[in-house]
Parts: sequence; C-alpha cells; structure tokens
Amino acid sequence: SKKKIEVFTTRPDTIFGATFMVLAPEHELAIEMSTDENLKDVEKYVNWAKNRSDVERMAEKHVSGQFTGAFAINPFTNKKIPIYIADYVLIGYGTGAIMAVPAHDSRDFSFARFFDLPIIQVVQRNGEDYIPVEEWEESYDSKEGILINSDFLNGLDVKDAINLTLKKIEDDGLGEKKINFRLRDAIFSRQRYWGEPIPIYYTNGIPNAL
Repeated sequence: SKKKIEVFTTRPDTIFGATFMVLAPEHELAIEMSTDENLKDVEKYVNWAKNRSDVERMAEKHVSGQFTGAFAINPFTNKKIPIYIADYVLIGYGTGAIMAVPAHDSRDFSFARFFDLPIIQVVQRNGEDYIPVEEWEESYDSKEGILINSDFLNGLDVKDAINLTLKKIEDDGLGEKKINFRLRDAIFSRQRYWGEPIPIYYTNGIPNAL
C-alpha cells in the first residue's frame, strides 16, 4: 500500500523511539487497513469503543487495544512498526493517529508493556547513568535530557534535537511544523468536556471574543 498516515506530535525529537502506531477507533483507516484475519476483532473493538465517551476513554486506567495486522514504515529508521487501534487515542485530537514512543510517553509505555511491544530509550536524563528500559517502572516524559539511540540527533539536548528534526522533516518533505494554541483561561478551560461556549462575533470577517 502507498497510503500514508498523518500524525501530530509535540515530540518530533523522539521519532527514533517510535516502535508502533496507534489509530483512534474512529479513524477512517482503522477498518480499511485491517487484514482479513484481524478484521472481525477490529470491527468488534471499534463498535465497543464508539459507545464510550471521550471522558470515559481518557479516564480509563485499564489498557485495551487491537492489532490491525498492518504495519507502517518509520520514515527515519525505515523499520516496520505494527499498527494498533486503541481507545486512548481520540479522533478529535490531532489527526486521530499517533507515533507511539513508549519510553517517553506514559500511556504508550503502559500499552507497550501490556502488549509486549519494543521500548527504545532515546532521551537520557542529564547526568544520570544508563538504566535498561526493562528495569523501568514508568516512562521518562520530561522535555529535558540528551538524545541517544537516535542517529544524527545523538548528543543533542531535547530543544536542539526538536529543531533539527523539524528541519529534517521539512527538508525531506515528510511534514511541516505547526503551532497549536491551548486555552488556559481558568473559567473556560475547565468546561472542555461539557461545552460552555465562548461568545464570538465577527468584524470584517475577523473573529473577536466577547
């Protein structure tokens, strides 16, 4: 297949540690790319997940997911990585698909441990001795540290590695950098799930908040 799965990530520096992908159950490719032997289980999981609210899914502590039978190619390592669907990925966030980096994301870490998927450390704490990932009890999610196991990024700190990775991604035509803004207002942001609207009016086609 020549299909490409678009992902959004705030940690492009960790791409060498992406060992699997996860699609939201509602993703348009979740059913389409599933192999014949996995299709029945995928459809069953999709139907189950669609009946759960985003709040339930984000609060869920129990790990669940389903292998599609398909694989993607990590564009930086050129290695095949399995594609799963799981309810912890939401269709309304980003593109509804993630590159899973279990060493440096807590939910990916739990998923990888549950399904016995590879975990590759690519960021090491400053000044800390190397500890094998098999001995880890949790992921290292901080945006501070030095890149390891990452080819041309090795030895860089996270900030510099992010910038260099973004340049490489754009130079190779793999994607583009984008700035997303999050609402941090104390009143409105707490209403994110049950929808208190922000009043907007337009002047000459330009939106303005009341």
